Amino acid sequence: MFNLEKLKHNNAIFWTFLLNDIREVAYKCGWAIGVHGSIVNDLDLMAMPWVENHTSADELAKRIQSVVDNQGRSYIKTDGEKPNNRVVYTIFAGNTYIDLNIIKQ
Repeated sequence: MFNLEKLKHNNAIFWTFLLNDIREVAYKCGWAIGVHGSIVNDLDLMAMPWVENHTSADELAKRIQSVVDNQGRSYIKTDGEKPNNRVVYTIFAGNTYIDLNIIKQ
């Protein structure tokens, strides 16, 4: 039986509406975006360079932040370098956030 209470803290609809805009921004920056995870609590994204002349990882994170920014209330926390030439950014947007994992060249 469907439980309406489960939707109270489900951010999937919010992220579904924004995902195409996020992908478009990433594409314009020269990056490909993939989604992993449930998107219930947060949005887990993976980014990898798609063209030779792509923006920096910092610039990609800032441009994605601009998509989710709500009246200047979003902010980015850099989680630093990770294994396999990966850098992680957390983009906070209201009561939810994006975990953005970027594979650098």
